Amino acid sequence: MKNNNVLAVVMLVLVFAVSAVIPACNVSTANLSDVKLCTEKNSSNVCDASASTFPASTPVIYCSANLKNAPTGTKVTFEWKHGSESLGKADVETSSGTVVSNFTTGGAVEPGSYSVTVKINTDNATPITKEFTIE
Repeated sequence: MKNNNVLAVVMLVLVFAVSAVIPACNVSTANLSDVKLCTEKNSSNVCDASASTFPASTPVIYCSANLKNAPTGTKVTFEWKHGSESLGKADVETSSGTVVSNFTTGGAVEPGSYSVTVKINTDNATPITKEFTIE
């Protein structure tokens, strides 16, 4: 009889522990694909092709991606970096479709290695990083 009581208590504790953890998880079936960098978007607001090198005189660099299986209110973060230094983040809240961010250089940025990381703000999302060079 004592073993049954111990088992019942253990099961009860386990149920409470799992129910406390599950609401804290933010998982989604949303996913990103076709992440591209460009200097001009097409009429559909996306980059036609992806570039990896830009002249220092480029005024704006765009990053577009396809967001699929995303409910309304899904947040996507774009983080632009020069080397390891963050240049800023942009949060876009949307549903499935195209997501776009831009890096305004003003045509006067330091040459070097840059990157943009695109991530859906969920616990199970894998970020996608596109590296590029400004010459």
